[in-house]
Amino acid sequence: MSKKVYRTDQVGSLVRPARLLDARDEYKAGRISTEALAAAQDSAAAELIERQKQAGMEIFTDGEVRRDAWQTVFSQSVEGFEHTFPKMKMDRPDGTTVEVEMHDLAAVEKIRPTGRLAGTDAAFLRKHSPGPFKITLPSPAFIARTSYRPERSVAAYPTRQDFLKDVIEVVRDEMKALVRDGASYIQLDEGFVYYVSEWVRAKQGIDEDLEGALAADIGTENACYAAVRDDVTVAMHLCRGSRVSYMHGMDGYDWLAERLFRTLDVDRYLLEYDLDYGGFEALRFIPEGKTAVLGLISSKEPELESQDILLRRIEEASKYCPLERLALTTQCGFQAAADRDGAHIGYDNQWRKLELMRETAERVWG
Repeated sequence: MSKKVYRTDQVGSLVRPARLLDARDEYKAGRISTEALAAAQDSAAAELIERQKQAGMEIFTDGEVRRDAWQTVFSQSVEGFEHTFPKMKMDRPDGTTVEVEMHDLAAVEKIRPTGRLAGTDAAFLRKHSPGPFKITLPSPAFIARTSYRPERSVAAYPTRQDFLKDVIEVVRDEMKALVRDGASYIQLDEGFVYYVSEWVRAKQGIDEDLEGALAADIGTENACYAAVRDDVTVAMHLCRGSRVSYMHGMDGYDWLAERLFRTLDVDRYLLEYDLDYGGFEALRFIPEGKTAVLGLISSKEPELESQDILLRRIEEASKYCPLERLALTTQCGFQAAADRDGAHIGYDNQWRKLELMRETAERVWG
């Protein structure tokens, strides 16, 4: 199947309209019904789709408005997890401390889907999107590493690998269903971040053969991509974190690039380059037929990027990967979580950034 090459992209989440945040608060307080919240989510998604059209986007999302956070599309539709999001105190770069609601729930029982993960999202986009639409899902490797907690999970799953097998089955079945729903593009998020940053490895207590673990995780992801890759565009997003209080380190992509780019069976790699994550040298390993999507536009900093700087950075990247294998995107989603500290920029800022992205792409690729 010949696949469209999108020169502009977005990671998935968009800043929620204020009225949706209000509706979430009202729902949590018991003052509106589930049906009223769903109506507010539909209204917000419709507005976001229309604004993406006005900004000139090539691929559409619903802004992930039905999720507590980007990854909760899994735990919201699958039984077997703890029911309460844990909270963690985190240090901000300015020295202040903030309490952040974390959205990675521990698996404490055998998992079992209670319905579709993103079926509602896909049905709404199929009806309302003016063009091809994408669905984002957390990768099985990410779910297994964040939700398998030996002290609480071992009764249901003796090992992380046992848990991972069930997670793969759920994600793969959902990806196949999304193809039937008419999705044009499926993206798995954050599978390999743990091999990029010493900070994350320390935070997660990971002490293992990183080369072997990377190879195993690539095999895990490929088992899912193989089920759909002939039918849709498939992509992975390598996330560095975008909550208000922390990032996933500043290491570059160099050590994992050759194996990741050459053996992960995707069409597109969405890579974060908004900060000093090293140069573009790792892009020399991007094979023919695959696209490196440069996350040069920040979803964390409200200031609008300089188009001249964006053009210079794309030119620099093209020294290592031909221009026809490059595209442009935002560095991460605009709203990592649905709470009021989940976004760094204002609602209107995101549209200016998306418009800048389209204008820059038109200058580069026509």
